[in-house]
Amino acid sequence: MTLEADVQQGWHDAIVEMHDIDLSSVTGDAEDIYYFTEQLKEDGTKVQWKGNVYEPFSIISAGYDRNTNGQIARPTLTVANVLGTFTQVVRSFDDLVGGKITRRRTLQKYLDGSPQADTLQEFPIDIFYIERKTQETAASITWQLSSVLDLEGVKLPRRVVTQNLCLWRYRSSECSYTGPPVFDSRDQALSTTGQTAEATAVVNAWRLREQRKAELEAALQSRNQAIGSQEAACSPFTFLEAKYSRESAPVSLVKKNTSGEVSYTAIFDGIGVSLGTTYRQGRVRETFEGGFLEGIFYEIERWGPNTVACTNATNALIAAEASLAVAQGNLSSAESALSAAMAALPANDPLRLSDVCGKRVSSCALRFPGQSLPFGGFPGANLTRG
Repeated sequence: MTLEADVQQGWHDAIVEMHDIDLSSVTGDAEDIYYFTEQLKEDGTKVQWKGNVYEPFSIISAGYDRNTNGQIARPTLTVANVLGTFTQVVRSFDDLVGGKITRRRTLQKYLDGSPQADTLQEFPIDIFYIERKTQETAASITWQLSSVLDLEGVKLPRRVVTQNLCLWRYRSSECSYTGPPVFDSRDQALSTTGQTAEATAVVNAWRLREQRKAELEAALQSRNQAIGSQEAACSPFTFLEAKYSRESAPVSLVKKNTSGEVSYTAIFDGIGVSLGTTYRQGRVRETFEGGFLEGIFYEIERWGPNTVACTNATNALIAAEASLAVAQGNLSSAESALSAAMAALPANDPLRLSDVCGKRVSSCALRFPGQSLPFGGFPGANLTRG
């Protein structure tokens, strides 16, 4: 399941908010990047995300709301300073003005080390810069943050504003695409028709690589679903059966007073039991008023480990893990085959000349599938370059 599908449900895992505080541009030390969060994982361990360990620390940011009136968000960041943790560094480096703050958010189940860990499942990140310190007390320090476009001295345009067209040179350091030649200027996949043997090998190797990527994604989803099914099936308390027998042995029921008092009688297969996690009150079956039968009679449910279901779910998970390993191996082999085909493709092969970027967002997305694009357009712009 993806993060988008999770948040569309009526419930989902807790949202974990993390802050990357990059002071390298302020202090001149490239290693001055700090990772903080107010939260811990359910087991009490530190939050880890994308290989970084986030230290539990009292830190609050607010004001990231977006609007349609043209105003840029101006968030605030507040950190605890009870022990004077930030006082010295703030005084030494001009209130940390210019420091980069990156706010990250994901669901707890996607964190590193979790069974469903997935670093691609992340809410859009928020990147702001410290503009000024607004308050410093013995308890806390608060800064006003600004967008990179809202910092003093920054003016537009830093590049030409276009709606959906990339102005960068294709296969340059700006575009950063170094993959195989597989699309033309109209975003059409290149065909093997009329191609040289080396070019045909490249196109076929690329197609196989894309197929293996899709197979890996499907195997990953199946593995994640199997994890959820196994966790549910192997719960120490799953519903096993419900019984109700008042007149014939063995008696199985829960009886309560019609007055609604908490007192009750619970019997399962003729043996008195206590209601709790194993034996539970089920649905109403009969109600009697007056006489020795007076009361409300319920089914009695039995809960506990379902060893058969757990074994089946565990075996299904093992099979899913094996399929995932095969899919990963197949993709690795396909990547190697594509690299070999590219290495054998002559520099003057016509296939290379056919590889032309259409300069559109769609063109860029084809070359960087499932990734953040290396350029961004301005969808609200009315005019675009033809």
